[in-house]
Amino acid sequence: MIKIILVRKVHAYECYIDEAKGAHYYPSIVFVTEEVLTYFATPSLQFLSFPQKVRLESHFMHRNHQCLVFELLSLNLYDLLKNTQFSGVSLNLIRKFAKQILKALHFLARPELNIIHCDLKPENILLRHPKRSGIKVVDFGSSCRSNRQTYSYIQSRFYRSPEVILGLPYTVAIDMWSLGCILVEMHTGEPLFSGSDQFDQMCKIVEVLGMVPSHLIDRSTPKYRDLFFGRKLDQFGRSRWVMRPPPPDAPKSEISPSLDPLATLSAKVRAGTNKRRPYDPCAQLDMSRTYELFEDLVFRMLAFDPQERIKPAEAMKHPFFQTEAVQNGCDTGRSSVEDSVAVKVNI
Repeated sequence: MIKIILVRKVHAYECYIDEAKGAHYYPSIVFVTEEVLTYFATPSLQFLSFPQKVRLESHFMHRNHQCLVFELLSLNLYDLLKNTQFSGVSLNLIRKFAKQILKALHFLARPELNIIHCDLKPENILLRHPKRSGIKVVDFGSSCRSNRQTYSYIQSRFYRSPEVILGLPYTVAIDMWSLGCILVEMHTGEPLFSGSDQFDQMCKIVEVLGMVPSHLIDRSTPKYRDLFFGRKLDQFGRSRWVMRPPPPDAPKSEISPSLDPLATLSAKVRAGTNKRRPYDPCAQLDMSRTYELFEDLVFRMLAFDPQERIKPAEAMKHPFFQTEAVQNGCDTGRSSVEDSVAVKVNI
């Protein structure tokens, strides 16, 4: 087995060549900002190192570009979904993933760090081993400290928080929003909010979670809020914010905000339970209580107001993590990805 590092501008690739098989394996490319890297490397913070962060092996300069070399990891969570034919994975496995990601977010939110990942999505969460549930968070290329925000256009669209869409100041809470979206997608196999553009993204959010609170819209500038909202008199003659009509070529002519967000979210989460997971050993059991806890946790992660959104430390104490994944002895207690999904990957 020969290890080769290929350098192309600011990207660091680890390429493993198996001469016997003639195969080339390229793990996900990882980017890290120099400031965040330097901060993680501060001697006074070394004792805070957490296992869910990808390990930097070395770094060097090449033609005036900083190059970073990372540990070789396995497939990312999006690839894992592909291996399920996008039917999703069990709540048992999602619980194991969620615990680790919350630990990472809790670490990043520490006052001495206060780092926002800014691009949390399935592609940026990698398995440490193809048949185990241990994960690592990668790609800190868009990350920043809360008091030193570099960009306003951040987060991949499907996982973009309302405050970012509305151009409002943002905090580490935007990563919690992304995590809520990720957890639902990992179970259903489909993005929770799969907007084709910014307007469609906001439409999909309000169709599930209801209308954006007025105080958030009021704080947004016309540059942003006028893209999505307008004023309308209600039946009592009071002016209120409403969604703007979709463009003429849109599939829908009207946007209807959900009147019962938790029930709408629940329907989304459970929509695929009849088609899913022939390899889930507990698919036939009554999982009603587990679903209720999972939906409550996600609902708290998806609070519109970032001040009301659940914090990592609170989330780790949520009853979803305090109960067994599967009742009546069905939980094997193993941490294997194969408990929930048949994974075929060559490494």
